[in-house]
Amino acid sequence: MCSVQFVRVNFLSVMEVAKEVTFVYHTILHSQSFNSMTCTSTLIRKLFDEKKFTAARTKTREVAVNVIAPFAVQLTIDDLKTVDFVSILVDAPNHKAIKLVPVIVRYFSPTTGVRNKILEFSNLPGETADLIHNQIIKVLNNFNLTEKIISYSADNTNTNFGGLQRKGKNNVFIKLKETLNRDILGMGCYAHIIHNSIQCASDCLPIDIESIVCKIFGFFHIYTVRVENLKEFCDFADIQYKDLLSHSKTRWLSLFPAIERIISIYNGLKSYFLSQNTCPNALKIFFENESSLLWLKFLSSQLKTINSYIKKVESQKLSAIELTIIMEYLMQKIENKRQEKFLTTEIENLVTKFEDKGLINRKNFDNKCDEFYALCYNYLKNWNNSNQHVNQLKSMLWITLTPKTIVTWENVKKSVQFINNVMSKPNSVTFDEETFFEQFKTFEKIFHQQNDEWHHQDIEDKWLFIFKTFADNNQEFSMLLKVVEFSFVLPGSNAAVERVFSLMNNTWTNSRNKLDIKTVEASLIIKTSFNNTSCEKFYKQILENKSLLRQVHGSAKYLALAKSTKETLESENSEDGSM
Repeated sequence: MCSVQFVRVNFLSVMEVAKEVTFVYHTILHSQSFNSMTCTSTLIRKLFDEKKFTAARTKTREVAVNVIAPFAVQLTIDDLKTVDFVSILVDAPNHKAIKLVPVIVRYFSPTTGVRNKILEFSNLPGETADLIHNQIIKVLNNFNLTEKIISYSADNTNTNFGGLQRKGKNNVFIKLKETLNRDILGMGCYAHIIHNSIQCASDCLPIDIESIVCKIFGFFHIYTVRVENLKEFCDFADIQYKDLLSHSKTRWLSLFPAIERIISIYNGLKSYFLSQNTCPNALKIFFENESSLLWLKFLSSQLKTINSYIKKVESQKLSAIELTIIMEYLMQKIENKRQEKFLTTEIENLVTKFEDKGLINRKNFDNKCDEFYALCYNYLKNWNNSNQHVNQLKSMLWITLTPKTIVTWENVKKSVQFINNVMSKPNSVTFDEETFFEQFKTFEKIFHQQNDEWHHQDIEDKWLFIFKTFADNNQEFSMLLKVVEFSFVLPGSNAAVERVFSLMNNTWTNSRNKLDIKTVEASLIIKTSFNNTSCEKFYKQILENKSLLRQVHGSAKYLALAKSTKETLESENSEDGSM
């Protein structure tokens, strides 16, 4: 069979094979059913006289899993050979009864910048520290990264870090350090921390607004008659009806728009619920209390600030160095609000109105606001202080190259000491401080020659420009690269893993519920490795890769299929339930 397959490729032009591979990529990129390729393949042969186009369902799956995905992984391996530092990002979500553990590597290239790539996407029988630790060590060994890992990023759970105090030995972070026999940095997810700070603070308010938001949405969700009645009340109150939004406690940004939507049709909702004979008691009490609107608007005002910072932290390329600036600004803003007893004009007017009516006591209201700010600030402060390296990370702020950055050797040498401490064990990474000093002085000249427009570019783009300038002038920058690489590799959040979950949900839908994990893994690797490269651009790229195209009509792509079990075969035959 092997000889037959290789003879066949001689009769197929490179362009014809590239067309098939591109359609496979197209199917993966746009999360289409593999079953659709059987029809697509037939149509292409019929309509465009492409008689040799044979990328139907089974072949599409095998090319994706056994050709394109391994090719993408090999590209990552080649990249990793050239870097000195990496971070590993992990999370463990569920897909129905399946516990999934994606292991993502973060690294920095002087030509392409920060990259987050999937190394492995597999299922585990549980979510214990031992299971996750063993999985990470296996992946590190498989990709020869044990001496390059400098940080571990995950959710701030006891399983991952041992809680706020990071105590105990039965957590993934401690186990990794023991196995590696050296120190690594533990980077918790700050998007979760900021989100949880507002949840913690809102618990002190006299009204459980989060619970009310969920209850209001649940009351109208899927009930058409109730929605139509509410529309009538909105019309009567001269308010434009808008659909209510859901909120999930596990989602970072959903509460703010849900509250804003309730505020926009508040009078219509109030009239509706107070007119109901069977109104839920919690909602009846909420709408009977005139000060409820005040607390809704107060929390909405705070969420607006918090959400803006969560969005900044959600950036996949955000480094822990940049994060220190963001957290400092956020905590300072909260403290300033507390000291100045800040309220928007709209809220101030409501407070005055309700105080005149005797509905609230201004002193009690101010105390509640003060308590809210204090809880939020202290929550952020405690979690920030739990990172034992936070002060050392601040020594590397010059890396951010902001317009106000003071680039001097006095500032930079502290970051060199920090890096040397972290690098104390790995023998494969060496750092020559004298060479770095020379390269730093060259960088310093380049930095001070730039105009104001350059200084307002993204940090990553600035460094890519600097390294290109070094290269264009045939100047060595290896030691400077090590320092910059170290800085960019440290993640500011676990957003890269969250993006994988979003891609997984788009791929592994209810209508494609029979996809096997190997196929899902291949799909995610392809989507993330090529950074959603357009199908047209992908086609141009693979036209030059004869080795990859040769595999498409070789027998290798079918080896996994031949070894698969009967159960897997049955799953593949129906593929995604969309026959």
